[in-house]
Amino acid sequence: MEIGPIVRALRRNKVRAGLIVAEIALTLAIVTNCVAMIVDARGKMTRASGFDDDNIVSVRSTPFEPAFKEDGYLDNSLRQDLEALRALPGVVGVSNTNFLPWQGGGSSTELKPVGGAEGLRTQIYNTDEGTFDALGIKVTEGHGFTREFVDADTLRLRKLFAEQRPAGADGRPAEKFLQEVVISRAFAKLAFGDGSPLGKMLEDSDGDQYRVVGVVEEFYNPYGWPIHEYVVFFANRARSYQGGAAFLLRAEPGQAAAVAKAAEQKLLALNGGRNIRVRTLTEIKAQYFGPQSIVVTLMGAVIVLLVLVTSLGIVGLTSFSVTERTRQIGTRRALGARRVDILKHFLLENWLLTTVALALGCGLAIGVNVGIVSAAGGTRLGWLTVAAGVALLWTAGLLATLAPALRASRISPAVATRNV
Repeated sequence: MEIGPIVRALRRNKVRAGLIVAEIALTLAIVTNCVAMIVDARGKMTRASGFDDDNIVSVRSTPFEPAFKEDGYLDNSLRQDLEALRALPGVVGVSNTNFLPWQGGGSSTELKPVGGAEGLRTQIYNTDEGTFDALGIKVTEGHGFTREFVDADTLRLRKLFAEQRPAGADGRPAEKFLQEVVISRAFAKLAFGDGSPLGKMLEDSDGDQYRVVGVVEEFYNPYGWPIHEYVVFFANRARSYQGGAAFLLRAEPGQAAAVAKAAEQKLLALNGGRNIRVRTLTEIKAQYFGPQSIVVTLMGAVIVLLVLVTSLGIVGLTSFSVTERTRQIGTRRALGARRVDILKHFLLENWLLTTVALALGCGLAIGVNVGIVSAAGGTRLGWLTVAAGVALLWTAGLLATLAPALRASRISPAVATRNV
């Protein structure tokens, strides 16, 4: 019985009704897509790498002393650095590797199963006998590399690449080499499917081959290409005058800051002819996610402001409607309408407008999301997010209407008559 009069009243106030519908529909579209982007960003920020992130320290030694240009001097310095870092109190793992998690990139290449048609993009990094201990991960299938193997392979690769390799008739190196590698489980599945990858062969564009000898179960390092879970580790010590030497240290829980400070002091005391940069992985991760954290905060603020502005808009338009219809409200009261009837009238009116607006807003939200995903990627909008947005705005709409509706219910017939 209430619906008919409400619909007729809305028809006489199309502009007000249209403004409320448009405001709520637009708010739903923006809020739900902001929430979807926040959830996606937080999912990336809390994604587990598989490493002992909280206790890892990155150390980079960049020489400027001319003595570092000599191979023997570089090797001796690297050996002394590794021994000194391993002896630091609170250190449980040390590695000389160019792999650094949570920097948004690194080294990559294309490899394919021998005889395969298409190369598969993967991250690739040098490793030594301590890399997996320094990262806090384990080789769950096969084996890693021993110190003797790393030393031997380092010399082999250094000799191999000391000068340009002779090319064959096809333009590729005439003499191929074989490299043993440890790969991530995700890349093993991509390259070889299900089953054990141990002993299987990969090859690069030069025809060089890589035999899988080990598998690490967990690996996640964000990259510019969608290869975050793919990695190949090969045995090789990395140091040069131009690039210096990079180390990863894993400290005992809670000791990362102390280890970082001690590492810098120790290495400079060993040899002052270089610059030392030390950062905890927590700092590196915070820097990497800094822009995303700002965006998440801003989008959260946008959501709060939009809901607030929409609620205030509903309050204003409903208050105007109450003032405009004072005589009608007084007439209804004179004819026997109770205060609760007037209250129900305005709440039901708002509920009808909000329902229409949210129905339109659902379609608009999905359309906006499709456009965002098509243009910039991201996560598709889920129905749970839309449902939560609908519930939020339904509640906000009713609460925003409550104060003007209560004021309308308190209008007496006598006051309404005097205001004619």
